[in-house]
Amino acid sequence: MYTRIKLGAWTILVFCSIMAIGALAGGTDVSVPVKPSSHYPSYDQPLKNYSNTEIKIAGEFKIKEPVFLQKLLLPNSFIEFDVLGCLLLITLSIIVLKLLPHVHSQGLLKKDISPWIRSIGWTLIIFFFLDIFRIFFYAMPEIDRITNHEFIFRRSGYILFPLQFYTGLGILWVSRLYKNAFRLKQEQELTI
Repeated sequence: MYTRIKLGAWTILVFCSIMAIGALAGGTDVSVPVKPSSHYPSYDQPLKNYSNTEIKIAGEFKIKEPVFLQKLLLPNSFIEFDVLGCLLLITLSIIVLKLLPHVHSQGLLKKDISPWIRSIGWTLIIFFFLDIFRIFFYAMPEIDRITNHEFIFRRSGYILFPLQFYTGLGILWVSRLYKNAFRLKQEQELTI
């Protein structure tokens, strides 16, 4: 199992590095999900009505020649895998690769690995706040500016349910549990 996790971490590290470098250095387009703003003439009008449902206008805003900052900070909806997501997975893969040599079933509580576990939790929380920051302070104003206030950035609802944040908090809690278990194990060995 150790080699499978290590192989998976290396695969993610290499794949995400190639994707991030390709997205930043290549001439790829950036597709951003948008919807009409309140300044748009028919922003609240449904495109099509059905029995008790309606379809509203929403689409993809494709930037043909994005600048470096747009490639780095705009969420790319074309592949749902943007540079910030790649950087998160690269960081987590590096932490997992550093953590793995110290984790095996024979010596699970022989070394205190709680700082590595804690760093995974903090990484998830920090990237969650970076994602919110880039959406509210870069993506939304940038799309509004480029489209002359006719369209706004359309984001999926995960900000309302911050799974990445809660996962980070859970991992911080597990880190604390591990640290307590490690201390108890050390005290038990000293008592014997």
